[in-house]
Parts: sequence; structure tokens; C-alpha cells
Amino acid sequence: MLILWRGILIALCCLAVVICYPYYGDNAMRIMFTWAGIAFVIITILTIVSKALLIGKWHFFNTILDIAIIILFLYILLNIFPQLDGKSPYSKLKKGVYPTSEDIDVGLANLGLRTRKETVGEFKQGLKEASNSIKEVTTLIQQEYNK
Repeated sequence: MLILWRGILIALCCLAVVICYPYYGDNAMRIMFTWAGIAFVIITILTIVSKALLIGKWHFFNTILDIAIIILFLYILLNIFPQLDGKSPYSKLKKGVYPTSEDIDVGLANLGLRTRKETVGEFKQGLKEASNSIKEVTTLIQQEYNK
């Protein structure tokens, strides 16, 4: 169960990077999945060894190990994740350039998830079109009635 939990943590880290930095290069997903696989193998080995040494039963040790895994994996992933502008996400964070809401919207759209802002905008556009159609029908009815 602990290995599954740590695998989910790795997947969430990958998902966060893809959403926050959506302008990535062609081989970015391959690089990310490769490093996620390597990290999962390392996590599995560390979990098995810690259980064999009986320190894996300590909740404090598991929590510290989970935090260390996340920090190390995000550090590696943010340094090697290729972007279209040639700068790594880590160098952008180091310079104080953080992901904007527009970046997150693009990242969610890349994954096929729609943001609420887009849905509300489409709904408003549909209402405008429906009200325009109703106005047109009303004017046509009045024109026919006046004849």
C-alpha cells in the first residue's frame, strides 16, 4: 500500500509540472515518464529495504522519506523538463517567473480538462445567440402581423 501511495505522489508531481508548464518540447513527455519510472523503481527498492530493516514501520520515517522523495523528484524533473523557450522550469522559478493562471488554463486544456472560465464563457455566448434568435423571431412575427 505504501508503494502505491508513493507512486501516486510521483504521478501527482508529474501532473503538476505538466499543468503549470504547458509549453514543453516534443520529447518532454517521454523524459517525464522515463524519470517517473526510474523514481518508482527507486521508491520500490527503498520501501522494501526500509521494511526489511524494520524502520519502515515508523510513521515519522515514512513521512520524512515521502517528503524527501517529492522534493528530490520535483528538483530533478523541473531541471530536465524541456520547454519551448529553452529554459528549464527550475531556472524560471529561480528568477521569480511563476506560472500564471493562463499557463494553468493552457495546461488543463492540453490534458483535455476544461476550466470553469471556458465553460462559463461558452454558456454566456450561447445565451447571447439564443436571445438574438428570439429577437429575430419576434421582429419577423411583428412584421408578418403588421401586413
